[in-house]
Amino acid sequence: MRTIPAARLLPGWQARVADSGLAIAFATPSRCLSSAVAGGGWCQTHGFANRHVGDADRAALDRPADLIADFAQQRGLKTNHVGMLTAASMRSLRIAAVDIEGERLCLFVTAGLANARRAGDRADRRELRPGPYEIGTINLALATTLALTPAAQVETLATLTEAKAAALQALDARSPITGEIATGTGTDATAVFCTSAGESLRYTGKHTRFGEYAARLVIDALTDSIVPEAGWADGR
Repeated sequence: MRTIPAARLLPGWQARVADSGLAIAFATPSRCLSSAVAGGGWCQTHGFANRHVGDADRAALDRPADLIADFAQQRGLKTNHVGMLTAASMRSLRIAAVDIEGERLCLFVTAGLANARRAGDRADRRELRPGPYEIGTINLALATTLALTPAAQVETLATLTEAKAAALQALDARSPITGEIATGTGTDATAVFCTSAGESLRYTGKHTRFGEYAARLVIDALTDSIVPEAGWADGR
């Protein structure tokens, strides 16, 4: 497992990555809003995990929190971490950051398109409460040194999702269900981390510099994550 240089991260963050996944420990707790399978929703968290799921792990997909907890514990993360799963190779990991007026936005992306879908496609599962899914996944996590109101965290989540769809449109990624432009995969997860210190930003949409730079980070990093893999259209 290799350590990611601190200069690429937020202050006080320590990150390590290996084929098995990405683990980040925070020196101070961060506020998070996410769709993660472990620690999802709003929470205060001391860490983030993005675990790669291989063939040997698929029998345990009905227990995603256990898969992430085992991974996080082995890497020294505290119990109140936020965790995602992905079948995408850690070779797809991209970390991008931008500094604005002394504040930092930092993005983490892993991407696989094996289960690319367009919003509104006919669902694979017809039950209201289906069992575990096969996973391909685009996982996005944006972190900032700024404080955000809860509404601004929601707005940021929406901006990141729109930017993901814009990147896939530019790449002409297609849903195998309809042949139309994909807007994501069937198992994507997104997270927004922020501090609780200082005056909170109230707006982070497309009229703001924050929204502009957050979207650019997603478009550039996601494009770079997908394109180098020659077989991306066939999925990973």
